[in-house]
Amino acid sequence: MRIRPLGRSGPRTTSTPAASAQPGRSARHAGGPLAVAHRGDPRAAVENTLEAVRRAADAGASAIEVDLRCTADGVVVLHHDDDLARLWDRPESVAALTLHELREFAPAVPTLREALDAAAGVPLLLDTGDPVIAAAAHAELVDLGAVAMFCGAAEAMAAVRARDERITLFLSWYGELPPSEGVLEAVRPQYFNPEHRLLSEEAVAHWHARELLVSCWTVDDADRRAELLSWGVDAIISNDVNGVVKSCDGQA
Repeated sequence: MRIRPLGRSGPRTTSTPAASAQPGRSARHAGGPLAVAHRGDPRAAVENTLEAVRRAADAGASAIEVDLRCTADGVVVLHHDDDLARLWDRPESVAALTLHELREFAPAVPTLREALDAAAGVPLLLDTGDPVIAAAAHAELVDLGAVAMFCGAAEAMAAVRARDERITLFLSWYGELPPSEGVLEAVRPQYFNPEHRLLSEEAVAHWHARELLVSCWTVDDADRRAELLSWGVDAIISNDVNGVVKSCDGQA
């Protein structure tokens, strides 16, 4: 089963910020679909590290997706898992450690501020399902005067939208049934962002008809990327950074 089109009219549209902060439909027409690096370039460096971010930027990614956590002292850092076991062979939870303690156990885990610098102007796509972390990350962006985009589950994205009417949001989606009208109204996303196996050509056309761009994750197979792009998908998130850049450049 694929995500079924809805019969009702689309959600209320939002105001459109400057093109540098809002890669909307006009940007797609001008420069082709977005090639989004997943956790930096995880094939060239450890995921969500500064080296991975730099490698993705150097490879020509349109945007760089990174995962967010918060330390015990409230610092937003890049890390996917709750704990350090998979990447750093430590049992501790990120949320239980201060930044100083985290740096003792996993010195390569960067702060959001450091990652923004490392991206060298390539937009970061900040991924979190936690509304508290999302709000903390947004507050840091405001404090720094920095621009980024967010992706994640509905509750977290709604928390960001409540703080910022203009920021670009990717509503990540995990189930075969589509988001409800209430979810769409609360988040008011620019991008609908399901797992790629949930998409069909019909579904892409449906979301475009509702004035939403379509992104998907995580697409590492070149033939599948070609199929999705032929349907008009607007952004593809991939671990294969060089491959997704090549695929999307071919659609420009």
